[in-house]
Order: sequence, then C-alpha cells, then structure tokens
Amino acid sequence: MVELTTRVFGHGSDDIRVREWVILEGQNARGLIKTRIAVEDDALAEVTGITEGNAAGARGHVDCMEIIRDRAVAKAIPIVSVTHPQAKVTHEAAIGSVDKHQLETLMAHGPAPEEAVDLIVKGMLE
Repeated sequence: MVELTTRVFGHGSDDIRVREWVILEGQNARGLIKTRIAVEDDALAEVTGITEGNAAGARGHVDCMEIIRDRAVAKAIPIVSVTHPQAKVTHEAAIGSVDKHQLETLMAHGPAPEEAVDLIVKGMLE
C-alpha cells in the first residue's frame, strides 16, 4: 500500500512541476496519489499523477485539486493504466477558483472576502 501526498503553495513567478508515479504490481495492492496546490500572482503549476494497475485486485486513485488566483495557471495530467482485467484505477481532478458557496458560507461568519479565500486555501493545504 502506498499513499503519496503533496501540498504546495506557489506565488510570484514560481514554476511548480510535480510528477508522481505509482506502480501497483502485487495482488490486492493499493495506491493513492493526493495532490493539493494553490497558486497566485503569475505562478505556474503542472501536476502529472501516474498510476498503473498491473495485478489482480490492485486498486489505485489519483486525486488532484488546484486553486488558482490572479494570473496563475494550473494544469493536471492524470495518467491511469490498467494491464490486468481485475485491477481498477480511477482519477479525479478539480482546477479553478475557490468554490463560491464555500466562500459565501465562510464570509457569513465574519471574514472579509480576501481573508476568507486565504482561510480556504490554508485549510486545503493543511
């Protein structure tokens, strides 16, 4: 069993490149790639999460969430590969700004918009 967790905050002109690779070779092997990235200003983030399911009962998942602000750019490249008929690999990626409903709910408790966004980003990265 393997779990890879990456949390990165980029700002200014940061150029973030993450490449994670899990190969599930053993029977009933398990793997999770979990990436959380926030970028602002002119930062760039590119995440490649690769999971291979090559054995009976192998289960893998790639989960990438990226939040962008200002002029930042984020890319997620999930690559899933299965070579055994009893293996299963899934992926999900979400890229965008802070969820509007989440922001409004938090602001209803008092924080100003910028402070609320900062709290949401901080919570995602912790």
